[in-house]
Amino acid sequence: MSEFTEILQGRIRLKRLTSSLLDKKAVAASMTVDRQPLQACRLAIEVVGCTVLNGTISLAGSTTDSLNFSANGTQVNTKDFTNISGITVAGISNGFIQIKAVSKTGQPMNQEKEIYASLPVKFFPLSGRIRMMAPGQEKVAQYKFMAELDKDIQENDLIYALSGIAGLTRGQVSFVETFIDFDGITHHLEAEVMTP
Repeated sequence: MSEFTEILQGRIRLKRLTSSLLDKKAVAASMTVDRQPLQACRLAIEVVGCTVLNGTISLAGSTTDSLNFSANGTQVNTKDFTNISGITVAGISNGFIQIKAVSKTGQPMNQEKEIYASLPVKFFPLSGRIRMMAPGQEKVAQYKFMAELDKDIQENDLIYALSGIAGLTRGQVSFVETFIDFDGITHHLEAEVMTP
């Protein structure tokens, strides 16, 4: 264990907002979603880099629907789904498929996707640090945490305190920065956190 990992005594759950129900995956005859919709939604189905010959994607769940594809592109179904039990693909090969939850007007319907269930961090409070982003914009951070450099942490990720963290139960990442060691090698990540 390195000296750095020894100081990572707090734990957080890290989640990211996404409208994706089926993350971009290679086409298969039968597919299952990565996550269920949180509420009734339409499905925006994107077919990318595929060979399409009278393609059909059939959806089953709280209702049934199917979409016909003559080429790569995105189509939105006309029925509301509250759950999806299966996806059947015919006439579409190679390439990728992605499914997103959208409203009746086509707006993304986000939900939380878990990135880390228990991420080790070193967490500490700040005294309301203000970071100027552009003229007229600013972000105020109340907390900061350090994590190992190989972790996937992005702006706007949501964090939930699990252990070893005082004063915070929930927050949102406002800024992520990498720190370089004296020998020029990236050492760790630091993320500033805003509270709701």
